[in-house]
Amino acid sequence: MLKNRIQIIIFLVMTLQFFQLDAQNFDWNGYSAWENLTEYTKTYVVDQRHPNASDYNDGSKEHPFRTINKAAFVVEPGERVLVYGGIYRETIKPVKGGASTAKMISYEAAPGEKVVVKGSRILNTEWKQNKVFMDVLADSSLQYTWSRKIWVTTVPDTFFDDRYYPFQLPNILPEEHALMPWANLVKEIAPYSSRRALVFQNGKRMTQLEDYRDLAKIPGSFWVDVDGKTLHVHGFDGKNPNTSVIEIATQQHLFKPSKVGLNYIQLRGFTFEHCANGFLRTSTGAVTALGGHHWIIEDNTIRQINSSGLEFGYLAYETNDPNPENVPRDRKDSQGFMIVRNNHIHDCGTAGIRSFVVSDGIIQNNHIHNIGWQDAENYWECSGIKMLVTHRTLVKGNHIHDIQGGNGIWLDWDIRYSRTTQNIVHDVQNIQGGIFVEASHYPNLVDNNFVWNIDGNGIYANDTDYLMVYHNLVANTTGNAVHAIVQTDRYQNGRKLTAEENRVYNNIFINVRPFKFSSDSNTANHNLYISASEPNYIDSSTFGKNNLDQNSFFSRAQVEFNRETQFVFWNSPKTLELVPSLEEVSMDFHNNPRKPETLPGPFIEMYAPGISLNENQSQKINP
Repeated sequence: MLKNRIQIIIFLVMTLQFFQLDAQNFDWNGYSAWENLTEYTKTYVVDQRHPNASDYNDGSKEHPFRTINKAAFVVEPGERVLVYGGIYRETIKPVKGGASTAKMISYEAAPGEKVVVKGSRILNTEWKQNKVFMDVLADSSLQYTWSRKIWVTTVPDTFFDDRYYPFQLPNILPEEHALMPWANLVKEIAPYSSRRALVFQNGKRMTQLEDYRDLAKIPGSFWVDVDGKTLHVHGFDGKNPNTSVIEIATQQHLFKPSKVGLNYIQLRGFTFEHCANGFLRTSTGAVTALGGHHWIIEDNTIRQINSSGLEFGYLAYETNDPNPENVPRDRKDSQGFMIVRNNHIHDCGTAGIRSFVVSDGIIQNNHIHNIGWQDAENYWECSGIKMLVTHRTLVKGNHIHDIQGGNGIWLDWDIRYSRTTQNIVHDVQNIQGGIFVEASHYPNLVDNNFVWNIDGNGIYANDTDYLMVYHNLVANTTGNAVHAIVQTDRYQNGRKLTAEENRVYNNIFINVRPFKFSSDSNTANHNLYISASEPNYIDSSTFGKNNLDQNSFFSRAQVEFNRETQFVFWNSPKTLELVPSLEEVSMDFHNNPRKPETLPGPFIEMYAPGISLNENQSQKINP
């Protein structure tokens, strides 16, 4: 028994030394985006407003196609699809992918054109009020509306496309619970059991109710009867729906390849909206790469989605999903190289971005907000960005805010050498944290982030080792500034998950609760703790105990954040002390180089009145 224990200790020491050496040798500034080198040999034009538009045309500028899907059917590697303005009510289903970075297929909105791809149709049925009159016998054939505020109509099955009936489907199907056993606790609970119903009145999303009796109380709400066809609404401002434009989402995807594994595709400049997708973790994104690698997804808007907005990753389906499209493939770790940048993703019910197995990805400069309106946190797939099995991937410069029931950024399961940096994460309400790194035995870096107003923990490291939390500003959390514990009894790659050797250095923590660590191997040092209001949860007399904060310091200051102007107001009576710089973090939030001694937190300089998060500078700024 003693011999076995000694062998285990030797193994753990050798493993720790290996990981420390590996982390030191890894180039944390070495993430780089590849380029689309294609010189297109042909351009297909789609222009539904053109008087000669027809899908029987040749797709030239003079004789354009009417639908994007027609172009998606004929485009070849090395060619592109150029789409002119209009509302295209269709699901785009590419048939082919590109062949290389020099022979990609590109789908682009024409310069200056607003191209909207909608997964909804306009409902033109008649709305009625079946009133109850005094001294008149009830009519058993009528569905009575028990309030003058409520209107009713019937949505026929023929209204929906491709035999997909969202009014008759729960967000999680019974068979999908078998694919997500971690969600078994929420069976038969709304919103997980709610219909996949999205209804819009004059472009504004209405609220689905579970109980008809609440309908008269809530303007802008609707209820789907048990038959899955009868729709009751209480319009915004009491408006008669017969005088409104009523749109109902009918499609479960807006952009989805016709098969798994189409690669080298560029998607640029579109607006995607109104998608009635379900909650399943994989294969449900409104815009999905469906297992493809080497995609560039940029400058798009994705909004008003029932569940997740954008989805990509090697695993297009759960491994045990019986869907016939779920074709096993080899070389899992080599798949990835996804570039997702400059997109605006908002008003998605569960997640803005989700992925499953990505290596060498770049997720950069996306604006993601108002995510999680379904309030479905307890099936554990909700976040502004959620990425599973992420290797050598950069999550940088994203602005994520107003997240309900989900994390700002969540890197989950077997995360390796990935960096989360220069992100702005604020106004997040969830159980876990603003930034969450879960279940990893490998080094990862969370640095130079601005994290503010988190109803939960600031940075959460559940079952995670070797996480470096450097030079962040974390403020106003209801949970711990950093929470790194063993939460479960899971194993990964044959090894029990632990929470060891996490390092929390050179951060600024404002109005937070102390760390929560489950092991003495976790260390913290050179952090600045600030109390800007009462109560103060930090006791500086504990600094230096349990290998924590030997050289950290405490101060009082006035710090506020204007979320509209992205300006941090700063007023400190003391000059901030410098701390030793860290090799892994050579630049600050604004890409200014750090000197051997630097300030804690994301910025190399902090002066009154404060600093703008939008400007590429860290000098004194007037608000």
